[in-house]
Amino acid sequence: MPRFSAVIGQQSKRAVQALLCHCASAHPVSAAERGSRWRQARRVLLLSGAGIGDALMATPLLCFLRHRYPHIRLGVITHTRSAPVFRAFPRLELICYHEDPSRITPLLLALWRCWRFRADVFLGAQPCNTLRHALFAAISRARLRLKHVSPERSEPDTACIFHYLCPTPEGRHRVELNLDLLRALGENIPEGTLRPVYPVADHARQRARQLLPQTFPWVALHPGGGRAQKWWGTDNFRAVAHSLCQRGYGIVLLGGRGEEPLGAQLAAGIQPVVNLTGQLDLAETAAVLQHCRLFIGNDSGLMHLAAAVGTPVVAIFVATDPAHVGPYSPMATVLGDGRGNIPTVEHVLAAAEHWLSSTEHEESNGRS
Repeated sequence: MPRFSAVIGQQSKRAVQALLCHCASAHPVSAAERGSRWRQARRVLLLSGAGIGDALMATPLLCFLRHRYPHIRLGVITHTRSAPVFRAFPRLELICYHEDPSRITPLLLALWRCWRFRADVFLGAQPCNTLRHALFAAISRARLRLKHVSPERSEPDTACIFHYLCPTPEGRHRVELNLDLLRALGENIPEGTLRPVYPVADHARQRARQLLPQTFPWVALHPGGGRAQKWWGTDNFRAVAHSLCQRGYGIVLLGGRGEEPLGAQLAAGIQPVVNLTGQLDLAETAAVLQHCRLFIGNDSGLMHLAAAVGTPVVAIFVATDPAHVGPYSPMATVLGDGRGNIPTVEHVLAAAEHWLSSTEHEESNGRS
């Protein structure tokens, strides 16, 4: 039997859902009307998911808006964790929230700033399927609110407050799903033409050069990321690292705060290695990744960051669908399908050899 607090929590969510649908209900609008309201828009709010990867997969939408409509007022609602992604882009108004339910004041402040923004259009980038997301959409008061059809397992349905729900075809990548929001407004965006980006600051590049001397060509490894169910395994990463070291590469270990024990465990017995796990901010991590010949890691925000700065990626998928959230880059190899087909060390080394041989060939051509 569920605990009383859990029951009350669900009842409260249903009450908020009913209130939102009563006070902020939106009638579906035709394609022509969507286009008309979009052309009149001067203030646009984009809601991004909470993770670094979610934020990076929303950057193509963001870049299109800024390039196509340089004079609109553009705001982004995001979690404090992923806010550093958007701080790298100029002329954005950030509205940040925190998931900790004990920190209600930052959420109320974020909702107030959302209300003050007075958006004309609200775009709920993937994933936009929680009651908190619906609160932001409702309080925005936007005359046009769009998101995607929510999965069946999501929180109480709040589709009633959106004017249009984009379909979510199975196997469609999240980058294209986000761009579908703009296509639903009449924008012509060919498939595969926009990819995640992250502009690396000069000061971060200088820091990366200090951390990684030119003694070795470097390969970045990230053995963690998100849920442990997505991890390939420390022993597998250690075997890959030893093989690369024997070929003359240096190993850089990366990861966020809280992953330090994982980095220390992997670093033991590997030479040459630089363990930067938990020591860098996002801008410095991006610069280190850009300084490396290759990134090898699990499905994580760092995987998307490596792809966004143009570093070749070998992405290992154990428990998630790469067709939906894989690295959206032509310089990436995806191994595993998230359905039990886990790659071997030999598979990962073969993929690494492909990209390392390519970068070595390019550098030798540049020197000749």
